[in-house]
Amino acid sequence: MTTNESIDITELRTHLYHSACKLNNLSLYQASKWCAEALNGLKDKQQPVTYPPLALDSDDLLDQDILILAKSYFDCKEFDRAAHVLKDCKGGDAKFLRLYSMLISIDKRSTEETDGSLNIGMINETNEDTGTTSKESALNSLNSQLSKIILESENYLKHKQNAFLLYLNGIIYNKKKKYQLARQSLHDSLQIFPYNWSCWQELIASFSSFEEAHNYINKCKNTNNPLANNVMFQFFEVVILQEFYHQSNTLFDNLSNLAALFPGFVFLKIQQFLISYHNLDYFQAEATFDQILIEDPLRLDDLDTFSNMLYVMEKRSKLSYLAQYASQIDKFRPETCCILANYYSMKCEHEKAIMYYKRALTLNKNCLSAWTLMGHEFVELKNSHAAIESYRRAVDTNPKDFRAWYGLGQAYEVLDMHLYALYYYQRATNLQPLDKRMWQAIGNCYEKIDQLEEAFKSFAKALSIGKVMHGDSAFDNKDFDECDFSVEPHICYRLATISEKLGNHKDTYKYMRLCFAQEFEWGVGDETSKARLWLARDALNNWKFEEAYELAKDLNYSNAHDIEEARAIARDARNRMKNQMH
Repeated sequence: MTTNESIDITELRTHLYHSACKLNNLSLYQASKWCAEALNGLKDKQQPVTYPPLALDSDDLLDQDILILAKSYFDCKEFDRAAHVLKDCKGGDAKFLRLYSMLISIDKRSTEETDGSLNIGMINETNEDTGTTSKESALNSLNSQLSKIILESENYLKHKQNAFLLYLNGIIYNKKKKYQLARQSLHDSLQIFPYNWSCWQELIASFSSFEEAHNYINKCKNTNNPLANNVMFQFFEVVILQEFYHQSNTLFDNLSNLAALFPGFVFLKIQQFLISYHNLDYFQAEATFDQILIEDPLRLDDLDTFSNMLYVMEKRSKLSYLAQYASQIDKFRPETCCILANYYSMKCEHEKAIMYYKRALTLNKNCLSAWTLMGHEFVELKNSHAAIESYRRAVDTNPKDFRAWYGLGQAYEVLDMHLYALYYYQRATNLQPLDKRMWQAIGNCYEKIDQLEEAFKSFAKALSIGKVMHGDSAFDNKDFDECDFSVEPHICYRLATISEKLGNHKDTYKYMRLCFAQEFEWGVGDETSKARLWLARDALNNWKFEEAYELAKDLNYSNAHDIEEARAIARDARNRMKNQMH
C-alpha cells in the first residue's frame, strides 16, 4: 500500500492538474470534475506551482484545430455532427472523441425510441416476418451499432495503445454484460492513464461480487503491479469495500491515509457518510452530511441518498426543507427528483412519488436507486407486478443493490410464491450478510414451506447478529441462562414457536424466557405478553404454582382471550397454592 511519506505532493498535484485538463478536453466532464476537486482538496500548497504544458504526439497536434470544432459541437449536444467532422482524423484523442460522440448519440436515440424504457409492463409486439419481438429487435440494433464502435476502436489499437479508446471499449463491454472483457480493457486503460475516475467506476461496475473484486485487488498487489502503488488504487479499494459493505481495517486505514493527504476532498467525506449509512449508524451519517453541506452548500451529488436516510429516520421537517432547498438549486437534476419523490412518499402521495422517480430516470436512466424506490411505492399501492418489474430493472442496473433483491423477495412473498421469495432474499443476504432483517425474511419463507429446522437456523442467525450489533461479539446463543442482554423480542418469540413446532420443549422454554426478559428493555409488547402467558401455562403444568401466579396476574397487554386465560391460570394457581397450605 502506498504511504503518504512516499508520495511526492508536487508531482501528484501536477498529475491531477494535467489529468483534469486532458479529461476536460475529451469531454469527460465527470472525471475532470473529480480530478479538479481532488486537486483542490490536496494539502495546502507550500509554494506556487508552475505546471508544464500537456505533451501531445504529432497526430494529436495535427488534429488540434478540428478537435476544437468537434468539441464545440459536442458541447452543443450535436453528437452526430461532432463524430462526422472527426472521421478523417488520425490521432488517438480525435478517434476517441469521434467514437464517444457516436456512443452517446446511439444511447440518446435508443432512449428516445423506447420512451426512456419507463413503461412498466410495456407491450412487446412480435414481428410476424422475422419472429422477433420489438424489444429483441431494438437490442439487436443496439448491439450491432456498439460492435461497429468496438471494431473501429480495435483497428486503431492494433497499431497504437490509447487509454481512452480502451476505456471506451470497457464501457461498451459492460453494456453488453461481457464483464471479463470489460475488466481487461479498463485495467489496460488505467495502466496507461490512472487518473480517470470514470474508468475506475466502470471497473467497479464490472464486479458482480466482492470475491471478484477482492481477487482483482490481490492479483494487482501480489504481482507488484505499478497500478497498485498509485494513490488512485487506494480510492478504488475504499469504494469497493464501501459498496460491498465490507468494513475492514483496510477500509479505515486507506480512508485515514487519504483523508490526511486530501483534507479538503468532499468525495472522501461522502465515503465516510456512506459507510455510516450502510452500517445503520444514521446519527453519525447525518452529522457527516450536515458538515458536507456546510462546506459545499450547493452540492447536489449524493443528496438523494441523504434524503433516503432522512425518510427512514422519519425526519419530515428536514426532508421537506431539503426538497425545497434542492428544487431552488436545480429542479431538473435526477437527485432533486428523487428527493421530491421521497418527500411525497413520506406524505403517502405514492402516485406523485412514482411520477418523480420516473422523471429522475428520464433525466438519467442510470439513476441507481430510483428503480428500487419506485418498486417500494408500487408495493405501497398493492401493485405487486409493477413492483417486481421495477425491482428487476433495479438489479439489471445495479446488481449490488441489496434493497432491490430484498424488494423482489417481499413482492413474491406477498404473492405467496415463497420459493421465489427465498431465492431473492438469499441474494440480498449475500450482499448484506450482517443485516438481521434478511435472515428474518429467510426464516419466514422457510417456515411457510415447512422447512422448520432451516427456519430455526435463520432466526438463530438473526438473533446472533442482533446481539453482536449490541456490542458483545462473544455471544453464544447456546448459553444465555442469565438473559442479561438485549435482543429483539420478535426474533426470540419466533425461535420459541418454531422450537415448539419441532417438539423441542427445552428450546421453547429457553427462547420464551429470553423473550419475556426483553420486557424490561423493550417494554411490554405483544410478543413479551404471549411469552409471559406461555411461561405461566408451563409453570402451572409443572406444578410451579407460585411462579405461574406471579407471571399470570400481571398480564394486562394482550387480546381479550389471552387476558382471560391469564386470569384463569392465576385463579387456578392461587387455589392450588391454598390447597397445598391446607
